Amino acid sequence: MNELNELDHQLTLAVNGSDSLFWDNVMYTVTDTFSWSMVIVALLVIIFRNNTWKEALMVFVTLALLIFVADRICSGWVKPTVARWRPAQDPQLMYFVDVVRNYRGGRFGFFSGHACNTMCVAMFLSWLFRDFKVTVTLFLWSLTTTFTRLYLGVHYLGDVTVGFLIGAVLGTLFYWLMEHFIHPRVGLKRFISEQFTSSGYLKSDMNTFMTIVFFNYICLIIFAMTLGI
Repeated sequence: MNELNELDHQLTLAVNGSDSLFWDNVMYTVTDTFSWSMVIVALLVIIFRNNTWKEALMVFVTLALLIFVADRICSGWVKPTVARWRPAQDPQLMYFVDVVRNYRGGRFGFFSGHACNTMCVAMFLSWLFRDFKVTVTLFLWSLTTTFTRLYLGVHYLGDVTVGFLIGAVLGTLFYWLMEHFIHPRVGLKRFISEQFTSSGYLKSDMNTFMTIVFFNYICLIIFAMTLGI
């Protein structure tokens, strides 16, 4: 166990920080949930556009419950129980960690809430939309936002790995619960059309969503560049 823990420390330090003010600004910006407001609004519009208001409401209720449960498991139970220091808070490691803008996070970091929350949302939406390109986009979003936690030194690689796994399980579980118990019509739609995904979402809306995600990345990079001026 000590050898595994030491390997986790070494791998985390290997990807933590850089000598670039630009990348410091990018990572600090990307890690902020508020930075993805444009994508959240796009999701609201697309889900309401492709469902009745009752179906759309059930999707958002399920998503809200999913995020709440994931957060309670992580921050409310596991973190205080396991009590594993974050790298930037660990007395044995904190002086070797590159810290951006004096941001060190809370005391404990196992497992990563960012990794769990982003992956459970990505997994849930992947099952909901059933579009391969959107799935890749969502997983890329989860991976990049989670990488910022390693870069900023507020999580170990083991923290985010476990967060990913738990998030994937929770996202799948809550989609299954919604499809079979909460509102079966949301998940049981099956379309065979060039215009729709198999779950009934307009492919044009899926393309729009991907465009907005990547446009959001561009906006965040431009904003990070202005911070360095």
